[in-house]
Amino acid sequence: MGQACPICDEEAKTNPRYPRYLCRACVGRATDENAEQVHFFQSSPDGRYAARYVATGDDYPSHECFIDGVKCWADEARFGGIIVQVI
Repeated sequence: MGQACPICDEEAKTNPRYPRYLCRACVGRATDENAEQVHFFQSSPDGRYAARYVATGDDYPSHECFIDGVKCWADEARFGGIIVQVI
């Protein structure tokens, strides 16, 4: 049994470390406070967090994002990758 994405209620793999993490589909809809779409990624092999605006490729200098109007936080996951959770 998994845990549910807090935005869309889609079932996801249970992760006790990140109980409020979002599914990939919801993360793909992440925007800034002005509804500009943002993309999160690791900027280096050692897992440094980075984000960019999808439309322009400019750096997005924040971890805060919004998905369907819900405030969320993106960051590097403990063992690699990016994790986005509801605040």
